[in-house]
Amino acid sequence: MYIPCQRISWILGIAISTALPSAQAATACEDKAQNQAQLTACAAADLKQADARLNQLYREMQTRLSGDQRTVKLLVDAQKKWLGFRDAECALQTVRTTGGSIQSMNVASCLAALTQSRAKDFENLLGCSLAAGEQERASCAIPRDTGR
Repeated sequence: MYIPCQRISWILGIAISTALPSAQAATACEDKAQNQAQLTACAAADLKQADARLNQLYREMQTRLSGDQRTVKLLVDAQKKWLGFRDAECALQTVRTTGGSIQSMNVASCLAALTQSRAKDFENLLGCSLAAGEQERASCAIPRDTGR
């Protein structure tokens, strides 16, 4: 069976979202969708949820780094550059549907998938512990408070 690349991208975005607690809600949304507008609304909701999670983790990282302005600056710079990459990557991945009714859904699905992946990266950074071994401590960009 032939599945267009954009549809595969959307399916992958949904597959990635299954790792999140809201995956069942996303599936329910898509299962109930009866037209392109409803599918697009589901993709937009997935993106909104992924953005909210990413922003929550980003704020947590900034809070944890409150006394380390050098690392805060690096985090802000990395996030700005990542947002530029994410937007450019999704523009590339969805170029063939530009102007079509599926374009908005494809873009939102791509953005959601990349945002969910970035949130996983943030979770890994936040999970780093200074109480770990010496080698792991050396790679803790966002160290956990050892007093916890």
